[in-house]
Amino acid sequence: YDLTLSHLIRVGDYTLNKPGLHILEMTDAISLNYSRIKKEAPKNSLKSIIYSIEQERLLKYEKEVYGRYSLISLISEVDKKFLFGNRNDNILVCNNGVDLEDYPFTKRVIENTNII
Repeated sequence: YDLTLSHLIRVGDYTLNKPGLHILEMTDAISLNYSRIKKEAPKNSLKSIIYSIEQERLLKYEKEVYGRYSLISLISEVDKKFLFGNRNDNILVCNNGVDLEDYPFTKRVIENTNII
């Protein structure tokens, strides 16, 4: 292949030893989500313990992927800064959503009453 696109970090390892360019679409920093969950769970709960262990391991791994891919894509600056600080050379922040100034909402009426 000339290029691979891996969606989420779990899939990325399957393509790294192959020739060509590799893009990792991380969506968000899963370790950041885990850190938020472990803060909300009761301190001595099984959930908090598991998320604490996994969050640290996952954060280390997520940070290690920098430089291993031709491009890494995330959906927010918050996730980018959390994982990679101010690095910019192979990281694309591509927000979800619609620019309402360019694409304002307009209500439309659907006239078709045919029932299938």
